[in-house]
Parts: sequence; C-alpha cells; structure tokens
Amino acid sequence: MRPGRFPGRLLIFTALLLRLPWQWLRRKPDPERTRRVLILHQFLLGDALMATSLLAKARERFPKAEIVLACPPGQAPLYASRPYGIRPLPWQPRDFASIRRLFAEARFDIAYLMGENRLSFLARAIGARWIVGFAGETPRYKNWLLDEAVAYAGQPEAWTDTAARLIDGPEPQPFRLRDWPVAAEGLPPLPPRFVVLHVGASSATRFWPVASWNQVAATARACRCVVLWSCGPGEQHLLSAVELGPDDIVMAGTLSLAQLRAVLSRARACVCPDTGIAHLAKVAGAPLLMLFGPGSETLFGASRFFAGFACVGVGPAWFPCRNQRSVHYRDVDWALRCFRKFGDQAGECRQAQCMAALPAGQVAETLEKLLHE
Repeated sequence: MRPGRFPGRLLIFTALLLRLPWQWLRRKPDPERTRRVLILHQFLLGDALMATSLLAKARERFPKAEIVLACPPGQAPLYASRPYGIRPLPWQPRDFASIRRLFAEARFDIAYLMGENRLSFLARAIGARWIVGFAGETPRYKNWLLDEAVAYAGQPEAWTDTAARLIDGPEPQPFRLRDWPVAAEGLPPLPPRFVVLHVGASSATRFWPVASWNQVAATARACRCVVLWSCGPGEQHLLSAVELGPDDIVMAGTLSLAQLRAVLSRARACVCPDTGIAHLAKVAGAPLLMLFGPGSETLFGASRFFAGFACVGVGPAWFPCRNQRSVHYRDVDWALRCFRKFGDQAGECRQAQCMAALPAGQVAETLEKLLHE
C-alpha cells in the first residue's frame, strides 16, 4: 500500500495551530544576522536545476549562514558534493520520517519556497521565522502564510533568472563548474569525443520521432564523435527503433543522476528535449542543444545565469496549441507554452505535432555548428 500524507499533515497542522497565535511577532531577519536558511521544494528535476541560481544567490546574500536544501529524495544525492556549500535534506510529503527530520532541525531564520507556496504551511509549522515565496499562486489560500510575496518578472525572462529574484539584491554571479564539483565515481569507460543523445522526456508530448534522432546521430558520427544514446528508467522502448552504429554506446536508465552529470560534463554536446536531463547538462557545463515543442524556449532555454556555457534551442517560434500562459500555477501574461497531458481524453494531447514539426535537418546543422565551435 502506498504511504499516505495524513500522518505528516496531522503533525504539520498541529504544530501550525500552536504557532499561529505568535504570528504577529514575526520580523524579517537582518541578512547580517541570518544564520540558518531553508530552501524548500518538491519540484521535478528540471525546475529544481533551473533554480540553481537561487542557491548561488543565497550563498552570496548569506555568506556565513548554513543553507539547507530540502528536496525530493531522488535529487538529494546529486547535491552530495555540496554546491555553494548547501546541505541537501531529502524529504517528501508521504514520508513521515522525513517530515519529522525537518521538525528536528534547529529553527530557520528564513525559508524560501521555489514555487510551491502550499509548503508555507510546513515552513511555518517547523518554526521558520520569515517565509518568502512568489506571488500569485492559485488557489489563493496557498499564499496566506507568506511573509513576503515576490512578483514574477514582468517581461520575458528565463525561469532560471526569475528564480534568483526570490532573494533581494543584485543577480548572482554566473554559474561556474567549480561552484558545483563533479563527482566521477563509478563511471564506465568513455571515448574522448562523444555526443549524448537523450531521447527520453518527462512527458510523451516531448518525444521526438525516431527517424529524426537517426538523422542527428548520423551527423554526430560524420563529425567524428561517438554517439551515446541515453534515456531514463522505463524508457528503454524509445531506443528499440534507433539505428545503432557499430561504435555507439547505450546507457539506458542505468546511471544515477550524479553519474549522468559526470558523463555530460565530458560530452562534446548533448541533444535533448526540454526535460530534466537538459537542465542537468547545464549544471554539467555541456554544450546543449534543446528541442522545444510544447515548452517555451524563453522560459526554459538559455539564461543569464548559465551564460558561460553554450545553450541553443531549435523549435517553432509559434505553434497554434502552445497557448497556455501559466507557470507554476501562476498566470504570466508573456509566457506561451503547453502543459497538456498526453492522451485521448478531452483537453489532452493526442499527437505531439509540435515535436513532429521540429526539422531534423535544422537540428543536425545546429549540432554540427556546436561541435565546431
């Protein structure tokens, strides 16, 4: 039986009732006196990695503070090398023991919510003295316990750069690999020149046709690179129809996130749909070619924070069903994307025409330019 949320919620709301009468005493901590900072989220991998800018800014803003990143258990090992000196703390709402670990922590002076204001109830329950989140999440009750609501960018901007706005002050310094050391333990032998083609994605609406992948693979081989095929656990069927070359390498869901990041750090390039592994390539410093169908290149492509590393996107600038304007349950006027689920029901995507519209020839040409830079 899947564990439930009830025990954790009971603990959270009991503690919350005891703390609410003292709400009127809260004050925003002085940055110079801030000693403990919590960054709290339950984001999927891609959104979490795009918010690396928030970790960087937290360290710059609070250089002497202990910074704790409370994140999903599957992501925590990725932060074992302590980027920006943060300490990862795995937790998830259905794991009562992990919620108790949060309660066992010493009180935090300030808590930052990456994008899920419902977590403000947990932050207040564990005693956070000040809670900061982005404004405008729906439904509105999720925002009730915020002490400070930060507006989204009013102009088109990468989510990576928006994430850093959560902390006041100037933008963080651009990402450097030395700020997040790459651990290379347990890696298989790798050729000196290889390109990662990651065919998996978090949604079937982002799958690219096999024939297109085969054409891009041929271009990589023509550029004297070994093709390393990659996908996530349970996605091996996506590789069943690709045309494997004699020197091709297949790593189908067999590596941990930390190992895959180490592989990406050695790659000449990575070609990937707009999904979590694309953003893993960013924090690995790999030259990246992203395939945009339902996603927004403005929101999820290149950014100021990752400006030191190549990131190019290919995809139609406009597509008729890419017409939804919500980001993390907030209406954002300038955002244009599609987050419909794949399926045959009303309101679902029956066929990812936006991905089929991505020209393989343009992707291959862009990859060739990336490899020659």
